Amino acid sequence: MNELKPYQDWMEKWLDNHFDTPHREFLMSHPAKTDEDDFGVPVDMQDGEEDEEGWVRWKMIPSTVTVAQIRELERAHGLPVTVPPLYAAYFTTRFVMSVTLRYNHFGIELPGVPSAHPLRDVHALWENGKSLIRESYIPFATYEDGAGPICWDMLQPREDGDYPVVWFDHEALTEGERIRRSVLETLAQPLFPGFQEMLSSAGSA
Repeated sequence: MNELKPYQDWMEKWLDNHFDTPHREFLMSHPAKTDEDDFGVPVDMQDGEEDEEGWVRWKMIPSTVTVAQIRELERAHGLPVTVPPLYAAYFTTRFVMSVTLRYNHFGIELPGVPSAHPLRDVHALWENGKSLIRESYIPFATYEDGAGPICWDMLQPREDGDYPVVWFDHEALTEGERIRRSVLETLAQPLFPGFQEMLSSAGSA
């Protein structure tokens, strides 16, 4: 039995709605992949021909990421709990190049899930967020223009498996040093009650 199925169904509809916008052409264009390790659009996600600048439209295709792969990554990075099921559904439903969430005064970038290296972006988030993870703040997205990590507060679980969403300004975090939970609590800026509310209240552009 696939316990994620209801969340995957929700995520599939949300992704379709997110990209159903007059800005679709802009949102779903990206440089084409030219090297195995670059961040371009893989061939199987390309939707048409490259333009003269090497950009190409991309399309969503079914994800082949498994829950087991996500759990392995969680263990590798020492996450104290599993990620919310809707976040796992994000990786296991569709391959996407980029998802930008727009709000009144700011934006949030979810990690890309390209068919080549689909977990690379979230791996980087967790690798760079070791000091936060040790204090039970789990990075899962990025405030616009790389201004800081968007995190769940894992010490405040909800019954539905979700967690409150907070933001840390990277300028307030001392790079390379461990900041105690008591200090992080004063730096955490509340954003949303949970991940689903974050997605549901966003615009696409």
